[in-house]
Amino acid sequence: MVEEAKIDGGGHGNSMPFTVTEYLSFDKLVGQALAYADQDGETLVIVTSDHETGGLVVLDANQKSGHVLGNFATTDHTGIPVPLAAYGPGAEHFQGFVDNSEIAKKIYQLLGIK
Repeated sequence: MVEEAKIDGGGHGNSMPFTVTEYLSFDKLVGQALAYADQDGETLVIVTSDHETGGLVVLDANQKSGHVLGNFATTDHTGIPVPLAAYGPGAEHFQGFVDNSEIAKKIYQLLGIK
């Protein structure tokens, strides 16, 4: 389990540069986890968040320059649904909208723990 807690700080601070940098760092880490899962063949990678912070709306972006134009709606947590993505054996159990409290239960079921 890995947490990228600094993304939350970027939302609270409404800092676009900080938020973008942290998302890129997180994206790189997820890429490494997916590569490991491909190599291992028995690893399930689950990516989600406990909440959204800042209400960021991306209006435009330029991949070549790295410029992102957007607005934050708040400095607090929001009720915006967060994505849940999974890759590897058992990934089909982690699709769509799932309450965060259900994720651990699904992991336990896959591991045969009651």
